[in-house]
Amino acid sequence: MRVRTFLVVALLSSTAFAERVFPFTWTSATQAKSTSDAELWLTMRTGRKTPFDQLEVRGWVSAGVARNVDVHFGLETDFVLRRREQKELDGRISALARYRFFEPDEVLGVALLGRAGFGVASSVLEGRLVLDRKLGDVLLAANSSYERTVFWDRRDAIDTRLEQNLGVTLRVTPDVTAGFEVRARTALKAGEYQGTAVYFGPSLSISTKVVWFSIGAVAQVMSDKAEGDKGNGQPII
Repeated sequence: MRVRTFLVVALLSSTAFAERVFPFTWTSATQAKSTSDAELWLTMRTGRKTPFDQLEVRGWVSAGVARNVDVHFGLETDFVLRRREQKELDGRISALARYRFFEPDEVLGVALLGRAGFGVASSVLEGRLVLDRKLGDVLLAANSSYERTVFWDRRDAIDTRLEQNLGVTLRVTPDVTAGFEVRARTALKAGEYQGTAVYFGPSLSISTKVVWFSIGAVAQVMSDKAEGDKGNGQPII
């Protein structure tokens, strides 16, 4: 089994209390209208049997523009070091918008999310369906997303990713939630299946009146690769 660990730390200076209770899984809760925040996301990925390291940095400014709409603008940077030698660096200007249809404490929270990023080496488009439900102090959330990347430098790399997320969290105190997340990521290149990886791990979120942070670590628990790619030493990312 190709074991891989993902670690994400999210920090937000906030006056709107628009916290993220999961590091990876989005919820339908949008930011309060006429408020703004600054966010910093750091994600570190490392491979064990397939040596690679990847650092993702996102710096965003977010704002609530309507009762059920928020937007995010900022910079994204991906740095990949494969086999401790080959290096890839991508930087993009990005924008994200989320529209909430229903509240999570109603029958079911439903939201749509769109993200676009444009850079010198690549551009990316993402669409995501967000579902969640509050059951007392428990929050259940599920996401399904499609992401497409266009490489302007014509590199031979994975260009399409499908992802499904499931998050469950319990509000332990008014300021602390703890739970777990499951992620399933499927990769395609030029329309051909490359592989699927499933990850599982705990998450923790702590919030105050002025700042919140969310941290999680997930390990790869199972994977599948296209028959012709098995044993080629390339990670599924």
